[in-house]
Amino acid sequence: MSEKESYSVQHGSTFINEYPRLNTAGERYTGTTENPNHLLGAFPCLFPYGFGGFEIQHPRTISYEAQAKWTMQYSDRRFRKDFHFMFQVSRVIQKREVCRSAVLQVRKKAFHESESSFAHLTAEDLATAGREEASGKCPSHPIIRSLKKHLSAVRAKVTGTDESRINIRSYIWGMTIMKNPPSLWITINPTDTHDPIAQVFAGEDIDLDNFNCNLGPDSSHRTTIIANDPYAAANFFHFIIQAILEELMGISVSKSKNGHIMRHKGIFGTVEGYIGTVEAQGDRRNSG
Repeated sequence: MSEKESYSVQHGSTFINEYPRLNTAGERYTGTTENPNHLLGAFPCLFPYGFGGFEIQHPRTISYEAQAKWTMQYSDRRFRKDFHFMFQVSRVIQKREVCRSAVLQVRKKAFHESESSFAHLTAEDLATAGREEASGKCPSHPIIRSLKKHLSAVRAKVTGTDESRINIRSYIWGMTIMKNPPSLWITINPTDTHDPIAQVFAGEDIDLDNFNCNLGPDSSHRTTIIANDPYAAANFFHFIIQAILEELMGISVSKSKNGHIMRHKGIFGTVEGYIGTVEAQGDRRNSG
């Protein structure tokens, strides 16, 4: 290997360990050059000194999710503007949700009753079930159907899966039975590229108290700013939805009472109940 090649990224075929590195004493540390902390090794430009990675030794244990949130709020915005970092961290969180959900599922009595049957499934059984699934049919093999049921139960606890959306629909049906059909069914779609508040979230210096709509960047530049900072767009969306719920609907969530929902009279009176969800549109904007 030449001296020039030694500085290039060396690709490997092994899986990367995304969990904390532990030393011989069982304590977390940054790892070694051969086995570094997965974010320190993958993003040297974001961690130039080789410190500050996720799940290393701290005086207090900090969760992966809490550290991910911290990086998105970092002052120089370098973490949230690195799309590779953002998606890497979100996928790790999603995989851990799968693992936690799977652990809970395999501890259930129903899983243990079917565990031995799962071990006798063959590759041909799975291939047949795949062809049936592709043709829109329910798997004919009873063990495959049982396995699919357990997998659906695991996926229901993972953000963004089809099963999690089915869970929300179940909540809607349940609330409809308890409270009657909804009186108001709305979609809120704030436009982030033309709103000065979104530009402020993206770090632009705009005086909203003395706002002049004739000043500032043009539409193309505003769009570029938002496209380069998707966290600012998501933060803007959350801010607008929260403002609408609190100021117009009279719904707020207490930060000191374990997420207790508080209600007061809004423009439609006192809201008896509500269900909200978020979806991403084709133009990458959120709507709720």
